Amino acid sequence: MSTAAPQRTRTALALGMVGALGEEILAGLVAGSRYATVHVAVEQWIGSAAARFKPWMPGQGVVVADDAYICITGPETFVPKASPMQRVGAAEVTTAARTARDCGAKRLVLVSPLPALLQMNAASHTLSSASEVEIAEMGFETLLVIRPTADAAPPAGGWLPGLIRTFTRMVLEIMLPQRLQALRARTAAAAILHAVERAGPGIQVLGAAELTAIVEQTMPGALPRKVRLR
Repeated sequence: MSTAAPQRTRTALALGMVGALGEEILAGLVAGSRYATVHVAVEQWIGSAAARFKPWMPGQGVVVADDAYICITGPETFVPKASPMQRVGAAEVTTAARTARDCGAKRLVLVSPLPALLQMNAASHTLSSASEVEIAEMGFETLLVIRPTADAAPPAGGWLPGLIRTFTRMVLEIMLPQRLQALRARTAAAAILHAVERAGPGIQVLGAAELTAIVEQTMPGALPRKVRLR
């Protein structure tokens, strides 16, 4: 009688896990069963009560990972000053990808939110920057670029800019197809992790429409409500 060999435990490296989406992706990685260990890039040492959550300061020691996740955020993403998490902006993404490669990652998941209006053109389904092309040439067995619709930044800078942002968001919710609407951070993170489970070797780019299709299949009740004019 043959016995199946025990499945090797996998490890992940998580970079740029700030903002609502980054925090939800990290929570999904740590709470899920896919990885025995999740090394998380931080700016300062912190303790961890979770067995799978392993803070790591890049450049301080060496970690080994099978898969790596990078969440890109812009300056509009609110990050508390006391947060120890390392932020990865568009200017740092190639450095973060090299870090992932140096840690041995064969699969790289690059989460790069894209504004709703840009989801309607080819940029949402192709490598659309010099940084992404450079990352594609780094030799990862799997490169999965995911472009959820970027949520509108919270009102800041006084009541008038906040009012303009709120009005603009309402107009976009009315005009844009439902498949391009911004998902809640927890919903988007769950859809991203579903997409990772399905991904095979090679380079793949998924936009908001593909994420919405995953939500329709796996958690239809979480779809954004379609705003209609009365």
